[in-house]
Amino acid sequence: MKNYLDLEDFKKIIFRINENVEKNIEYLSKLDSVIGDGDHGITISSGFRSTVEKISEKDFTSISEFLKFVGNNFMLTIGGTTGPIFGYLFSEMGKTAEGLNEKISPDDLCLMFTNSLNKIMKIGGAKPGDKTMIDALYPAINSLKESISQKLSLKNSLYLMAEAAKKGAELTKEMIAIKGRARYLGERSLGYQDAGATSTYIIISAFFEILNDQQ
Repeated sequence: MKNYLDLEDFKKIIFRINENVEKNIEYLSKLDSVIGDGDHGITISSGFRSTVEKISEKDFTSISEFLKFVGNNFMLTIGGTTGPIFGYLFSEMGKTAEGLNEKISPDDLCLMFTNSLNKIMKIGGAKPGDKTMIDALYPAINSLKESISQKLSLKNSLYLMAEAAKKGAELTKEMIAIKGRARYLGERSLGYQDAGATSTYIIISAFFEILNDQQ
């Protein structure tokens, strides 16, 4: 059983994320319409669509180079806060991958995600419980750490990671927004799932899907 991710896997993951986001444009925008601008699905899909178009035209020699390109292109394509936040998710993974083996182990992947989380929390000021993408990313990383401690396979670790992200996104319904436009709603933001957290779940689930396709 394959227990690592290589450059081709990461390329497939980005393409799969694009496919899954495209399928959920309306759903993501509907979630965002309640407590945000209502354009999250359109915005994030345009970022991934632009990214897959450009990576199809380029050759990459390392995972680090690839992920930094993905993140930077996302930031250049999308304005507002969505571009930098989701862009840093990938660019920081790329920076962390510098010097690592081109076969990314569970430990490597955990470090990559953790550094991205720390960067996003630093630039956005959000923390767990603020009803943002952090509420899906944070429990997903904790799940991966737990799986590593239990010496689970990468496939099983990614499955549990995706499930943790999904649960985290769903739990945002019980939170009052602290960041973004939704913060102006106060307690009226209760009962609604955060679109950014849902997008984060879609992103993380693609990691499991691609590895699962190969087993």
